[in-house]
Amino acid sequence: MTKILNMLLALLVCSALPLSAAGTRPTGVWSYYHFDGSAFVTGPAADGSPFVAIREKARPVILTTQAAPPEQTTLPDGAGVIAGICYQQGGGGKLGGGSRYRPYPRVPLQISSGGRQFVTVQTDDQGYFVAVLPAGLYSIGSGPLTATITVEPGITRLVPLRGGKRMVD
Repeated sequence: MTKILNMLLALLVCSALPLSAAGTRPTGVWSYYHFDGSAFVTGPAADGSPFVAIREKARPVILTTQAAPPEQTTLPDGAGVIAGICYQQGGGGKLGGGSRYRPYPRVPLQISSGGRQFVTVQTDDQGYFVAVLPAGLYSIGSGPLTATITVEPGITRLVPLRGGKRMVD
């Protein structure tokens, strides 16, 4: 009899844990990420360059100032997002001079799944792009601008696509 009571008590405690953890998690919070020349890092850009506002189950927004919270557009059920930037590296590594980069504006990016083209998106004037997609495995870009990304429902994946490196002697 005590084994059954212990089992029921353990089941009750385990089923209550996810509810209490979800209750303490902040909801409706936007997270900000900026591109530093090689990767996306937490926080808005200090130099006034564009950055991405991300919120769970919402379409990301590309911003240049953090004046007011962005307007939320809820994702369709089962959809996730690929957001990123296409750029050319212009500094860092053997090039020296830190992490400079040049964005690729208005570049069409093909998104395919299973070897078939799914959709084409275009980068904006700052090289950023956003694609809302059903969950699955996708290839984005062509040639040197290519990445393979897994899209999960309600999640935004940040993708830097380096299209080249400016070589300096």
